[in-house]
Amino acid sequence: MSPLKDSVARTKREARNERRRDQTRSEILDTARDAVLRSGLASFTLAAVADELALTKPALYYYFDSKEALLFELLLREWVESATEVQAAVEETENGADAVEQLMRTVFNRYRNRLELFVLFFKMGPGGDFEGMIGPKELERFRPINDMLYGGAEARLRADQHTGDFPKKRDPRRFAFSAHMAVIGLLNMKAIVAAAKDPLIHSDDDLIEDLCTTFRDAALHGGAK
Repeated sequence: MSPLKDSVARTKREARNERRRDQTRSEILDTARDAVLRSGLASFTLAAVADELALTKPALYYYFDSKEALLFELLLREWVESATEVQAAVEETENGADAVEQLMRTVFNRYRNRLELFVLFFKMGPGGDFEGMIGPKELERFRPINDMLYGGAEARLRADQHTGDFPKKRDPRRFAFSAHMAVIGLLNMKAIVAAAKDPLIHSDDDLIEDLCTTFRDAALHGGAK
């Protein structure tokens, strides 16, 4: 085989191996998520994931060297998927008020009927059951996700400031962040009452509508220009 053909064959082989590694890694994360949702964080073990996938523990450790490392990647993947949905929804808007509303509705709709998933990642975050797994190095990997979550709405709000359609005294990034936190609070309340089997008397649609209207009014009429 000529050097050129050998190089091409090696490149194809490496690409196939990389695809297989990515697929296996994704299957491990899917299985881990399902295991945690099924049995809870306290009962989660790498051995259970390996058994379900018919992998040896050394094979699993090739991809994730600890339970905390796997859970962190699971948390990161969920945040990326959520942020990607927000980014796509915001890109379809033309002004800041609409962008903030799409941010809020997208996050709420992702979790409104999947509260167990929301609770899992809320517990895995700072202050949760696995707080120790997130250090400065891990936080650096989250920062680009924040830009995906808030960057689009921030840009549209800043553009609106130039045209007088969003108050200059308000910080656009902080405003987008506050809108996101309002939805997180609503979802957290839904999770609390669901666990207590005492559902809210207000409908999901009414609650998210009130939140969106509040932030839309603040964006359009919130104080001095």
